[in-house]
Amino acid sequence: MPNYTVQQGDCVTSIADQFGLLWTTVWNHPNNDQLRTVRKDPNVLYPGDQLFVPDLNLEQVDCPTDRLYTFVKKGDPAKLKIRLLDQDQPRAGVAYQLEIDGALKSGETDSEGFIEQPLPPGAQRGKLTVGDGSTRDVYEIQFGSLDPFDTDTGVSGRLLSLGFGVDDIQEAIKAFQQKEGLAVTGEADAATQSRLKERYGQ
Repeated sequence: MPNYTVQQGDCVTSIADQFGLLWTTVWNHPNNDQLRTVRKDPNVLYPGDQLFVPDLNLEQVDCPTDRLYTFVKKGDPAKLKIRLLDQDQPRAGVAYQLEIDGALKSGETDSEGFIEQPLPPGAQRGKLTVGDGSTRDVYEIQFGSLDPFDTDTGVSGRLLSLGFGVDDIQEAIKAFQQKEGLAVTGEADAATQSRLKERYGQ
């Protein structure tokens, strides 16, 4: 199969699912060694990236025809993991509702403010409602839209999610650097990218 050209909104999980493959089968293929070296994270690709997708190997199973059988797809399901903070402090034990592709899940954040839920491979959008009663925060989530952290759009997307306005990307970087005790240069240097990835999580 020829290389697949990554589009905005794609990740290895969604691409592999299109072709009936496990994401690990695609991501760990030797033909993707170079892409893994550059991107490192299968969930953060960049439009135009070339991903090799191996052919699907069909396995035949002989079974009597007068019975019902259950076949289980192996592999680890993708997960959505979000951390909620208020003034850098975890929002622990807060009720939430998460809607993904019409499926609604609810629960409470853990002691560190994290939410973790299974994520369907082809999910594109979600809505997270945090809190209850008259005080609620609503977040629209777009899956697969985050660009790599070493791109301008990746830097600005993470800064925006962390609460730094990006009308002026250089000023936003400066504000982040100042808050994190980094050298205030306004440039997304290696130290800034590393800290940004640490704070954002990807």
